[in-house]
Amino acid sequence: MTVDVEATRAWAREKRACWEIVPLVEKHKDELVQVGFDVSLFARVPDLPAGDARFTEVHAMWDRLRDIVESLAPLVQGDGRIEVDPFEEAGRLRPETQFAPEIMLQARLFHSSAYFTAASAADRERLKPIEARLGELGLRAKSW
Repeated sequence: MTVDVEATRAWAREKRACWEIVPLVEKHKDELVQVGFDVSLFARVPDLPAGDARFTEVHAMWDRLRDIVESLAPLVQGDGRIEVDPFEEAGRLRPETQFAPEIMLQARLFHSSAYFTAASAADRERLKPIEARLGELGLRAKSW
């Protein structure tokens, strides 16, 4: 999946789109193991009254975020895999954005061959091109 860089930058600026990547930790055999990373993309929801128009706009924003995260797949090295969670209409309120309503896309980045393989320092290094690409597309880390 490719995305138009200039159009995505303009969209990201308009929607104040941002990203956050945190450890994905699972319990395996009574131990907590970091198996990968949670990738969250956020975009500011416009002030629209509840109803069909708001749902349509929010879903279109989520689709755009999905296109962005799916465009990262070529940067995932080795046996890495990106898996996107289903759409949720619920808005998110984060202190980083002064609790402005946002839509969130949640995805996971992990080893596809063995899910409970612990993330390594090399796996963390492989995040750098992903983070750089998100910045190139106009998304900011954590908030605007």
